[in-house]
Amino acid sequence: MSTLEEDVPRLQVLAAKLTKWLLAEEGFGRSLDDFFRGHSQYFDDYQDEHALHYTTLHKEFSTKLEAEVEGWLAEEGLTTDDLALILRAAKDGLAGEDAAAEVDLVEMMLEAVDYQKWISSIFALKRRIRERRKVRVRKVPRL
Repeated sequence: MSTLEEDVPRLQVLAAKLTKWLLAEEGFGRSLDDFFRGHSQYFDDYQDEHALHYTTLHKEFSTKLEAEVEGWLAEEGLTTDDLALILRAAKDGLAGEDAAAEVDLVEMMLEAVDYQKWISSIFALKRRIRERRKVRVRKVPRL
């Protein structure tokens, strides 16, 4: 058992920090946004005829995610073994306004290597982002 595994409060802090970094423009959020924008024609709704392109996108996304996360881990002085503990803590401890989108994001990271799980997570995340934007638009007062 690693020292980090025994340090539940630190795990929770790191899980919250990782989740924030994943969604933040200064973190992986920009890459995620760029990925969706750059491939938006494929992410409106899942279509079987684009299945080959989705496998290419999966490889591209997985490579980018892995590189970005390895950079974050290095900055935090952590290892990939620590990441598994942090992701489990993040998944178990998420709550709040955007918890569903955050859970989708954590799930996507956990499942990034499995194509079928990844594609399901990507579309769930995309739907949540789209729904969140609709809610924000509706909240704008009309003159």
